[in-house]
Amino acid sequence: MIDESKMAKISAPALDSRDLKASLKALPARELRKLLTMVEELLPDTSVQKVKDLDLEDELMQQYTKTKDLMDECISDTEVAPNQKAQVANSVVSTLKQIRDMQKDLRLQEEVKLTETVLIEMIKTLPQDTKDEFFAEYEVRARKVGLM
Repeated sequence: MIDESKMAKISAPALDSRDLKASLKALPARELRKLLTMVEELLPDTSVQKVKDLDLEDELMQQYTKTKDLMDECISDTEVAPNQKAQVANSVVSTLKQIRDMQKDLRLQEEVKLTETVLIEMIKTLPQDTKDEFFAEYEVRARKVGLM
């Protein structure tokens, strides 16, 4: 639960940003995440209009943070059944796996881009007739697999 006395100190208008930062630094991570959620709710609506505009990395990190907060709360709660605690822990593990998979995909994309750059540089060094022959064959094969 958020400490109301600390919250009152934070929201006092007399605080300058350095005092506010110092006050926030004194709060536990769980309370900081709750405050972050409250601040995000106060910000103007930036709802995503299209899936392509969705910041998957940010959304996944928010999901992880919220699930981690839930785990912190339920692990210390003696009234929560052990199987429910296990379910929350499994959710944290699942989210971490998604983050790891996303990082692997990003690395793979970077490697493909580098490979493509090296290939283009190598093709530039070939004689013109070899380049023409290469690109003609490349276009045929790319069409076969649906790239073009």
